[in-house]
Formats: sequence, C-alpha cells, structure tokens
Amino acid sequence: MNFYLYIIITILGLSSYVVGIFQMFKNKYSPSTFTRIIWVLLSINSFAGVIFSNSGKSSILLGGIILIGSVATCIVSFWKGVKTIGKLEYFCIILLLISGVIWILFDAPLVNLGISLFAHFIGGIPTYRKIWVNPKSESISFWVLFFLASLLSIFATDYTSFKNIILPVYFTLFDGSMVILSLRKNKV
Repeated sequence: MNFYLYIIITILGLSSYVVGIFQMFKNKYSPSTFTRIIWVLLSINSFAGVIFSNSGKSSILLGGIILIGSVATCIVSFWKGVKTIGKLEYFCIILLLISGVIWILFDAPLVNLGISLFAHFIGGIPTYRKIWVNPKSESISFWVLFFLASLLSIFATDYTSFKNIILPVYFTLFDGSMVILSLRKNKV
C-alpha cells in the first residue's frame, strides 16, 4: 500500500515543480536567482536533517523531492529569474549558518531541520504578502500539487515520533495556506 502511495507522492511532488518551471519558461513566474540558491541550500539542509534524524520514509521521500525540485528551479532561474537580493535573503543565510553551527557542535539534526523550516517560512513571507495583495499572482496548480503530495506523506508516515511527520506537516500547512489564499482569486 505505501509503495503505491510513495509513487503518487513522487508524481504529485515532482509535477508541482514541473508546473513552476513551465511557468518560468512562459515568463509567468520569475523568481529571484539568489533566493532560489538559498532555497537549494535550505533544501539540502532539510533533506540532511530528515535523513540524519532517522525520520520516516515518506519524510525522506518528500525531502528528496523538495531538493530535486529546488535544484531544477534554481538552474532555470539563472536564465528566467531576476537578479535581486534583499534583507530577507541575508536573514535566511544567517539562519542557515546558525543551523549548521548547531548541527556541527551539538550533532542535532532535528534542531537543524526545525531551523531550516523556520528559515523557509521566513523566506516565504514575501510570497504570502504578494498572494494576499494579488491572489492571481500565484499558480494554484503548483501549490495544490505539492499540498497533496505533503498531505499524502502524512498518511504514509509512521506516527511513532514527531520527527517522522515534521516535514510533511510543515509543507501541508505552508502549501495548504497558499492554496487557500490562491482560491481567493475568483472572489477578488
């Protein structure tokens, strides 16, 4: 049963990034290249955190999908992205460095994962602001696909420990909130 669920999670998760990249090629989405580089580093950090904290298989799968999708989006952003950097990116770099230091000094991969997810949330604040002001500015397809992949990851998880569900729960809430805000596009 979980094998088929993992296949569906993989298809949904990777499809969300395909949608995002397709939108970049159609000039409908133009992320900051520097932000995408930071998100690749955060994805590496999160993926390492779920692996080294012995999280569940669905968390590791979701973390791998995030890493692959982030790398692909980052590569495309070198041609289709904007070359801007803001204070928020610097703050996320500081959090990433703090996370690395904590991991190295205290061998705390779960704390590392928590800091990485916090940095991801902070990095997502401009997207929340943009979608709040203009719900049509974001693709609901991207957010729905990854929301569904994250939600299914929760169902495929062994609930014996919080570390097994922290990554899928975070992305279910993050992407789910983006879906809700995007749905306002028909009402605004």
